[in-house]
Amino acid sequence: MKTTIAPKSENLRMNIPGIEQVRSYFSIKDYSIEEADLFFFYYQSLGWRNENGTPLRDWKSAASSWMWNLEN
Repeated sequence: MKTTIAPKSENLRMNIPGIEQVRSYFSIKDYSIEEADLFFFYYQSLGWRNENGTPLRDWKSAASSWMWNLEN
């Protein structure tokens, strides 16, 4: 008999940022407030999930990818 173990819910929790946290992070990385707002409202509209519907575990990682995509 195959047994599956459900992942612990605390491992799936994400600290959803406020807009000021996102603005601060983008500012530290030398990106504009406008770009921070675009990032924030984009992911807010997706319910802080990626394009595949998977919940984001680390919004700063997603923000770094967003910034990298702006440069490339």
